[in-house]
Amino acid sequence: MLTTFFYQRGKPLETNLTRAQMLAAMNDKEAFLWADFEDPNEFESDALVEIFNFHPLAVEDCISDISQPKVDDYEEYLFLVMHGVRMSPQGELVTVELDIFLGKNYVVTFHKETLKSIEKTRDTVLRKTEGVMGRGPDMMVHTILDQLVDYYLPMLDQYDDKMDGLEEAIFNNPPRDYLATVLQVKRDVIHLRRILSPQRETINFLTRNQTHFIRPKNLIYFRDIYDHLFRIYGIVEGYQEMITGILQAYFSYSSNRLNEVIKRLTVLATLTMPAVTIASIYGMNFKNMPELEWMYGYYLSWGSIIFVTGVMLIWMKFKKWI
Repeated sequence: MLTTFFYQRGKPLETNLTRAQMLAAMNDKEAFLWADFEDPNEFESDALVEIFNFHPLAVEDCISDISQPKVDDYEEYLFLVMHGVRMSPQGELVTVELDIFLGKNYVVTFHKETLKSIEKTRDTVLRKTEGVMGRGPDMMVHTILDQLVDYYLPMLDQYDDKMDGLEEAIFNNPPRDYLATVLQVKRDVIHLRRILSPQRETINFLTRNQTHFIRPKNLIYFRDIYDHLFRIYGIVEGYQEMITGILQAYFSYSSNRLNEVIKRLTVLATLTMPAVTIASIYGMNFKNMPELEWMYGYYLSWGSIIFVTGVMLIWMKFKKWI
């Protein structure tokens, strides 16, 4: 789906432009065009080259979904790769790539899945056109990125709740799939950290290297995004330490439970030794065994078993083995 917004100061906002209108808008240096490609088909994707004349390498990055955030300066525009986040129905972390082209009088966004940051920016543009598009393309990109980063916080709150639940479950008879859940959360945290690190550096590059596409007076707004990412990255690093501690505590708890089980089984096996020994002796098939013909032999064997087992049980309790 291709959505377009064409802004000219003092005129009503125009939407859903044709290709001819988009070409005309590109040549109007006093106007501002925002084109959003959401899960575009092949015909719509061709507009990246036919209308905007983007570099084939940048177009290839859009189509193929590269894994790492980055920023490239193509002299006529900036190309940024960022990532949004969402939670899958299975409760797993999913990152959604957002490609942004920033030119002098246009912004092009490309993503294959729905992004809340883009949806909210669209709604804001329709309600407050002057307040968003009237501030220029660089501030439009700031608005999108600011929304993108803000949606990380609700995701972190969910993982905060997950961490608390995992910590409480360790000592409350954890379910069978507990370890699988912990490892899934660990994979999500590592993946999030792997995305946030280059994303933070990408924004840092924009704030420290002046370009023709971001006005110096607006760099402070991008620094604010960098500060948010820096804080979020610190939170994620804390989660990684927490999940490592949870794993260590779980393995220690499991080891202690196993030791307790082995201890009880050992005691049980030791207590049955007298019975096994006496029964095995009188179960031998020798002809000359004095007690076999004795009328109290059966009671003697049982008495011996109970007496020796009782003595051993008292001894173990005296030694505090049980």
